[in-house]
Amino acid sequence: MRIIRIRHVTLAVRDIERARSTFVALFGAEGGEDSASETLGVRRVDVSLGASTLQLAAPLTADSPLRPFLDRRGEAVYSVALEVDDLDAALAELRAQGVRVSDPAEVEPGARSAFVAMAATHGLSVQLVQAEQEDDAPDPEREAAEHAEPETRRPLDLTPDEWSDVD
Repeated sequence: MRIIRIRHVTLAVRDIERARSTFVALFGAEGGEDSASETLGVRRVDVSLGASTLQLAAPLTADSPLRPFLDRRGEAVYSVALEVDDLDAALAELRAQGVRVSDPAEVEPGARSAFVAMAATHGLSVQLVQAEQEDDAPDPEREAAEHAEPETRRPLDLTPDEWSDVD
């Protein structure tokens, strides 16, 4: 597996606007636009800190996997996202080593992602992300998907027994 970079660090917060204001006031962070990830069950905003990105994430729904984390630990680092060049190959390599990983899902337009079980990473929640390669050739399937009605999905199942530090 080839790790390209740390894509972002995610901080679980209760109030996105308050957290964004804090990082802007204290560190001059540049805050991006809010977005929602139905797949992950979170509302998020990326703030730029120099050349790095801190992703602020708050529960989007009552059944968001972020909610139990906030209840147990309070606001804290939730995960580290590592960008990989080939997500499917990375997952196959980890599975071959006996590591549990989630199924990949599109977490934002142009990015697929999967999580590694925390038991394998000393309690660190690791998200592997593969960004779509920029390509000048039009992709009719992608264009059709972008204009289709949104699909109703449940958030990824990241329940404590599978993906967290709680057994």
